[in-house]
Amino acid sequence: MQTYSDELTTFRKAQETGLLSDGGWLSVVGLYWLSEGDNALPPALRALGKLVRQGETVRLYTPSGERRLLKPNSTERLTQGSVTAQLLQRGKRLGVRVYDSESPARKSFKGQQWYAPDEGYKITATFHPYPQGKTMDITNVLGDIQPVPCPGYVTFPLNGRLCRLEAQGTPTGLFFNFRDLTSGKTTYPAGRFLDTEKPTNGKVVLDFNKAINPPCAVTEFATCPLPPVANYLKIEIPAGEKKYH
Repeated sequence: MQTYSDELTTFRKAQETGLLSDGGWLSVVGLYWLSEGDNALPPALRALGKLVRQGETVRLYTPSGERRLLKPNSTERLTQGSVTAQLLQRGKRLGVRVYDSESPARKSFKGQQWYAPDEGYKITATFHPYPQGKTMDITNVLGDIQPVPCPGYVTFPLNGRLCRLEAQGTPTGLFFNFRDLTSGKTTYPAGRFLDTEKPTNGKVVLDFNKAINPPCAVTEFATCPLPPVANYLKIEIPAGEKKYH
């Protein structure tokens, strides 16, 4: 029978595997925003041609004269050797994120740092749905503001305080983007992420031992969402992932 410690070990190993994968955040080596008209590809991909932006449309023009429409935020990649690139859209911005499976960050990775497991931070919270629905403005590190659906909030007692966190919906459950009084000390300054399963009978389990850093903790080329002010907790939660080395 799997113990709780075994469960956490499996979860944390999966996080590390994701970071180290070819398309993981440790492989990201650049982010280039596109201007209107012609845009050169990053040097490692320049042999593939150039990108031409016309409003919200981006096409790859190859040296042979082929024109290929690219879709932002898709799984489509441009590839040359160990380097790949993906078209992404953030607000009105269109850009190219570049990955290299031979990146220095991937090669020098020394592992994530975690607090010791503590089941005291695995909490059953009460879920309070918004019957009429609600949206919440989320700001990313670029300053872009995006309204996102907010199905409800959770409340839970912890360390003598009644805490509240606004939730975002996911296909499989809920997502919480939060800060606490460890942020900037022992944990990543901007905050951390926590995913949960869907509420059952008005309850949802928050396992802060599975709180993880946003991608911005390991690369400057991510566009992470910041926690809403409502999710700034006035307590320390010494559980989950610590600051990246």
